[in-house]
Amino acid sequence: MVTSSEQGRETRGRLMAAAVELIVEHGWGAVTTRMVAERAGLRPGLVHYHFRSVTDLLIDASMQVARTEFETVMAGITAMAGPEAMAQMLRAIAAYGSTDPATVAVSEMLLAATRLERLKVELRGLVAEARTRLADWLRDQGVADPEATAVFTLAAIDGLILHRMIDPTLGAVDVSGPLLRAAGIAERVANEGVSDDRAAESERARS
Repeated sequence: MVTSSEQGRETRGRLMAAAVELIVEHGWGAVTTRMVAERAGLRPGLVHYHFRSVTDLLIDASMQVARTEFETVMAGITAMAGPEAMAQMLRAIAAYGSTDPATVAVSEMLLAATRLERLKVELRGLVAEARTRLADWLRDQGVADPEATAVFTLAAIDGLILHRMIDPTLGAVDVSGPLLRAAGIAERVANEGVSDDRAAESERARS
């Protein structure tokens, strides 16, 4: 038997899924309570029963999308080391573009955040969390100045996604080298390679 709590979660989920679809199709500012209710197959009154306003619904729904995408990418990065992790990041964002619903929804959300204080605050928190986790990972990789490197790397990736939305042909450009250098990982790997070579030469000289 379905409890009222479970039914409430299911209803909220349907409303949030409908809201994201409509953001992608019509843009943030065009979504109305009635549109969401019709798409979800529910009564309009349920929107305001579960959310204070349609704006709060849009914020909750889009933040859920953003956090899901963030967790997916970060999980891939932190499970690997060095170049492999950056390659995984590039593979993860390769699908982001003008035809990807999650990318369009997040892009609409970023624009809305310039006008909505609550959304701006929540996004700021998510971005800060992303910077912290990436900086921790970079520190473990031996990268110098991991905090500043995390800021730059995330900004570069966001810019790459935006440019690919505008020009899909950029998806064919391999940016792994520049990204590794920007993150300080290519330099570290190269230095380790030099150290290994020197160690080998020293070993040969002793023998």
